[in-house]
Parts: sequence; structure tokens; C-alpha cells
Amino acid sequence: MIKKMFLAVLALVILTTSCSDDDDAIQAIVPNAGTLTGGPFTFIVDGTPDFVSGISTDPNAVGTNRSFVVTDDLGNILGLPPTNEALQGVDFDGAGVGTCLIWYLRYENGIQGLEVGENANDLVGSYDLSNSITVERLGQPNAGVLSGGPFNFIVDGIADNVSGVSTDPNAVGTNRTFVITDINLNILGVPGDLTALEGVDFDGAGRGVCLIWYLRYEDDTNIATVTNAADLTGTFSLSNSIRVERGPNADVLTGGPFTFTVDGTPDMVSGIGFENPDNRVGTNATWVITDDLGNILGTPPTLEAVEGVDFDGAGVGVCLIWYLRYENDTNIATVTNANDLTGTFHLSNSIMVTRN
Repeated sequence: MIKKMFLAVLALVILTTSCSDDDDAIQAIVPNAGTLTGGPFTFIVDGTPDFVSGISTDPNAVGTNRSFVVTDDLGNILGLPPTNEALQGVDFDGAGVGTCLIWYLRYENGIQGLEVGENANDLVGSYDLSNSITVERLGQPNAGVLSGGPFNFIVDGIADNVSGVSTDPNAVGTNRTFVITDINLNILGVPGDLTALEGVDFDGAGRGVCLIWYLRYEDDTNIATVTNAADLTGTFSLSNSIRVERGPNADVLTGGPFTFTVDGTPDMVSGIGFENPDNRVGTNATWVITDDLGNILGTPPTLEAVEGVDFDGAGVGVCLIWYLRYENDTNIATVTNANDLTGTFHLSNSIMVTRN
């Protein structure tokens, strides 16, 4: 009898001890947040809400409690969305420019420091943080003010390069390049940096006007494929332009031709213009009226003066109207025939005035 009682007591002790060990094993959970997948994310701070999506937690994560943790790049806790749904409701645009990190946390009761305003590096207790997902919040691109120039070169076969151009130190944008266009914004080149820009020979572009711009942009911008700056799309900012005149250049005249009858009634031209008025280059300018042999009949200084000329008074024949852009070494003040012009100049096409 005593032996049976002893065995029963022994069995009870063993059973009690076994249960106690199992309880300790259940309580001794070691948190493991596993691997957080998704992202990274890049947003532009522009007043439009920006939300993350497609983030997944590790199905093998372990821990009694769970939460997402949003910090800055120093670990300061900015938010504690408890669920993935709550995380996807966070508007990262409202956080302004900077970097956020998203973490997944599994932890046991008693953790300390898990509060907004605290630092995730200072957490105390039984917990595990996953890897982080980066959320970059970039400022709206701003190319700022481009300074330097303007430049005025003579097309003479000698290389002409710009210098002294500087970009705005406060410019914003992940990517950057210079853009060279003509006056109609057709893209002629995209030198990637200032050294490349200063290596461009503008003399080789011939007569006309170039514009130099500075571009700051994000990856969604189509600068690699677009041919005209007016067609740029995506997230970008163009600076002001710097004008590079390659001259002289009289541009192309439009209007006419004109046919008058010599009958004693004054005959005036009108409607004369330029194909690309901003393309005109040259220190000096004048209009030149010649006969069909190039003999200079007059040099009205302005278009208004040209429109004041009475071609009826010239009698029967043909006149030609030209536009001249020139430098100080040109002999327009003394020459009598346009074919004998010398120096640095450019004559436009001519408009014919026939006097019957």
C-alpha cells in the first residue's frame, strides 16, 4: 500500500513538473519580424497625397504583438500604423521633403519606447524589427536661375565657346542637364554638365540664335526622346534661358511681292515681316532698297520708313527690298552697290517691287 502511494505521488510530481516546463516554453516566445517586402518608393512633395502599396509582411513572423513603424532616416518614430491598411492610409506628401523608413515590428508585452517622438534605436524589451523600406520624398524640381551671358559671336570659322555660366545653388531635382535649343525650342544638344557646355562650338551652328537652359528633372521626364523643349513631359523644371547670338543674321523676310502701276498715285508697301524675328543678330541694322542690278537707291533705317517710301516716284522698273544686319567694319555708309558690301554683315532675301 505504501509503495503504491509513493508511486502515485511520484507520478503527480513528474506530471506537475512537466506542465510547468511546458508553460515556461509557451511564455518564452522570441519575436522575429522576418522580411518586409515592397518598395522602395519615391514621391514628389507637391501637395498631392502620396500613398504606399504592395507591402507584405513575412508569413513566418513571430510575436504576440505587431505594428508597423514609420521613422525618419535617424530612427525618430513618426507614426505607428497598426495594420497594413492603416499604413496604406498614410499620406507621405504631408511629411515634406526628406526620407522615411517603414519597418515591421513584432514584440512582447512590456516593450518601452514605442511611442511617436521616441527613437526606434532606443526600444527596450522583447522585440524584433524587420528590414526597412525607404520612402524618398523629393522636392518639386526647381531649376532656379541660370546666370551668365548673353553671348554674341561672329560666324567666321573660328570656334566660339561660352564661359562664366553658373547654375542656381538652390536648384532641386534628382537629375540635371543643360539643354541647348534654337529660337523655336528645337533641341540641338543636351550637354550633361558645365564642362560639356563650355566645350560646345557655337560657331559651327551657323548664323542664328541659340538658347541655353538648365533642366532639373525626375526619372519620368522624356528628355531622352523628345526633340522640342516645348514637348517635355514628366516632373521637371526649366530655368530661364541665356541667349547666344551667332551673327550677323538678317533672318528671312516675309511679305510681297508687290506690283504697282506708275500713274502719279503714291504706291507704298505694307505687310512686310520676318519669319523668325527673334533670330535677327547684328550690332547694326538697316533696310536697303536696290534696283535689279544691286545699285543702292536708299537705306531706310526702319520698317516704318520703308512703308513710307513712294515707289510710284521711282518710275517704271524693278526694286528689291532687303534687310541688313552688320557690324561696324561694314562699308554700307560708303558703298553704292550692294554687291560691293564688305565687312561683317548679312543680307536677307529680297522682296520684289515691280513698277509697271
